[in-house]
Amino acid sequence: MRGLDLAKRIGLQLGECQTFSEAIECSSQDVEKILRARFSSAIFVAWQVQSVVWGKFDGELLDMPNVADWLECRVFNEYEELHLKRDGKIFSGRYIRDEIGSGKFYVDSFARLWGENISAANGWINLVDAQRKLSMNIPCDDDTKKFYGLKTRNYIDSDADTGLSGYVDYRFVAIESAWDGD
Repeated sequence: MRGLDLAKRIGLQLGECQTFSEAIECSSQDVEKILRARFSSAIFVAWQVQSVVWGKFDGELLDMPNVADWLECRVFNEYEELHLKRDGKIFSGRYIRDEIGSGKFYVDSFARLWGENISAANGWINLVDAQRKLSMNIPCDDDTKKFYGLKTRNYIDSDADTGLSGYVDYRFVAIESAWDGD
């Protein structure tokens, strides 16, 4: 039995779509131009030496720290993602977009972020994990829950010779509320 057939048989919730994907290489000065050309709105997360920073892009206003300090970033929304990693002075990575159609299978997953909602204002939630001494501000319009997490989409492909299936790529989709807790 092929891997995807087994996944369907055991009830794994598979989605199906077409995807468009392309390699991207750019300077830090070109990142904003690429965002404006591809996204009308998005969330981003950037890894820097000293921190992880979340932000928003509304198609015009870029609410993000200095791009030159980024080591890696993911800019995403429900339909697409730009994932870049720094290699010297150049960023390289890929852009992927889901499209209507079939041919590419995926599984969506959810991972809770550390911390609980201690305050919220203007589309931002302050998550704090006091025991670990961690805090972060995340962009999310639903500020009614105690816990939040990251929804990811995991793309699946099969090897024609062996029939084995596995994840070949993944992307961030959204920040969503989790549960209220105890």
